[in-house]
Amino acid sequence: MTASVGRVARKRAERQRLMERVAAEVFAERGYERASLEEIAARLDMRGASLYHYYPSKEDLFLAAVQNATAEVVARLREVASSDGPAVDRLRRLFVSQALVELRDYPSFAPLFLMHLPDPVLDARVRELSREHAAVFREVAAEVGGGSRIGTYLALGSLAYLRRWYDPSGSLSAEELAEHVADQLLHLL
Repeated sequence: MTASVGRVARKRAERQRLMERVAAEVFAERGYERASLEEIAARLDMRGASLYHYYPSKEDLFLAAVQNATAEVVARLREVASSDGPAVDRLRRLFVSQALVELRDYPSFAPLFLMHLPDPVLDARVRELSREHAAVFREVAAEVGGGSRIGTYLALGSLAYLRRWYDPSGSLSAEELAEHVADQLLHLL
């Protein structure tokens, strides 16, 4: 019986991760106010009311999507930050990793933090998550000696807008662009 319960819980968690990923895509494309649970449900081949079984409100779904995306990305970045090697190399690898998050692995990540949120409580929580994300970069930048808060936020702002101008059919792959961008950001810091 316990194995069956574990399997059911695992399936539910996988389903919720998928719902949050799709919700993040819709929120990133349409903005918070224009995104609807019906559209998210339709992309999941569900009925809108079915989402309420998992998330009591649009706010709860948005917050779950942002919190889990942040946890996933921050865990990945912390691995890089705590790896071996000189701080400057780790900072460069952080920039590469973040660029690949934006370009390839989680393109809806940055837009979740850049949109207008009408609810001040929700906005405050998203700002808190943004600071948690930026802290990984600031800590390593401080080891390098370029621990400027402004410089770190400028670098993260640059990375957040890569998808706006990157052309995947262009001459550079996402991986090549990530390497070039990391070199340029290090040079600027």
